[in-house]
Amino acid sequence: MSEHFEDFFAEEPEETLYLVQEALDRGDNAVALDLAEAYLEDHPLCVEAMNHCAVAAANLGDHRKALALYRKALQLDPRNGAIHHNYGVLAERLGRYREAYEHLWRSLELQPDFPEAYINLGNVLDELDRTEEALQMYLRALHRLPESPDILYNIGYALNRLQRHGEAGDYFDRALRLAPDDPACHNGRGYALAGLGRDEEALVSYAEAIARDPEIASYHYNRGLSLVRLQRQDEALQAFSRVLELDGGFFEAYIERAHLLASRGELTRALEDLAAAERIDPDSPDPSFYRAMVFERRGDVSGALAALEESLRLDPDSLFILNNKGNLLMDMGRLDEALKCFDAILERSDRYPLALYNRACVMALQGKVREAVKTLGQAVEQDVHFLEDALDDPDFDGIRQVPSFARLIRRYEAP
Repeated sequence: MSEHFEDFFAEEPEETLYLVQEALDRGDNAVALDLAEAYLEDHPLCVEAMNHCAVAAANLGDHRKALALYRKALQLDPRNGAIHHNYGVLAERLGRYREAYEHLWRSLELQPDFPEAYINLGNVLDELDRTEEALQMYLRALHRLPESPDILYNIGYALNRLQRHGEAGDYFDRALRLAPDDPACHNGRGYALAGLGRDEEALVSYAEAIARDPEIASYHYNRGLSLVRLQRQDEALQAFSRVLELDGGFFEAYIERAHLLASRGELTRALEDLAAAERIDPDSPDPSFYRAMVFERRGDVSGALAALEESLRLDPDSLFILNNKGNLLMDMGRLDEALKCFDAILERSDRYPLALYNRACVMALQGKVREAVKTLGQAVEQDVHFLEDALDDPDFDGIRQVPSFARLIRRYEAP
């Protein structure tokens, strides 16, 4: 009798797998893992159990076990789209984006109507700086789930990344009609408005986001950027300080706060923030670049030049830093060295009007009238605003009365 009694109450295989899935659904990953591993002892080739076991292991942080299980499952069932998807999601989480891309793409080949795979593939493409392709994945997901606020958010986020802020705002508005209390959507809408130059309205959206989730540092950071553009420096400083209270490793917040402090003459505090930023990311050229600005404000041009040299060492391809070095050398009276900077820029880029303008300044200071006028004309051809700059720039005082300079001015002046 006892054997029949035990058989009557023994769990069927489907029941065990159902219990595993139920544990995963409620977030009880340890229980799910124990159940799945016990099941695999009796059914070592069950692909579904391997998948469940891998999901639970990944959720518990045992990524090595999860990856091994996914690989084994795919050896047994290489056309299992769900496992390719889950493998891709874990690879994305681990920053292995190429591997994630391959498995998520394979998942879609096998299950073309799986919206989550489109979303996750879009996320991977965005991480690979293929945001236009990411947007197409999100749009395909939306076609399958048209009322999903999460997908609408992803589309808005991608459009913001592509500088298509007007379209981004429309998608965030649609998302907020479905999920009016979603803080990320309010933040995304604020970012879109800021991108359109509507910073006052952006602040309203950031306030909505912060009211719903005040512990997200990036919301305060975006708010700080809008406050800077609105020249509300005290509030901007408070915003960046709040960012750093929430996330002491927020590199960009240290840089922005340092820039603000320097503009207010608080140079020692600015240098402290730049040192903190440098500790976070010692390979970034930004701390030394902004340190050069602080040194220049202090009147330490040698220190400023050394800081720019360090910034260029870290980012030797930066034309912007090279241009600033040229400007500083001009201020130091080292015109030949400054000219080398501007010429190096123009060798790399045929459209850099600021370098052309600065080169014209050097030529004027050296009394090379023909070359100065020619180069200034090239700068104005690319950006007519440099004509107004030249009218008041003391670098051109020595050639201002020369007929060729006057002719250049008349050529571009409004009739």
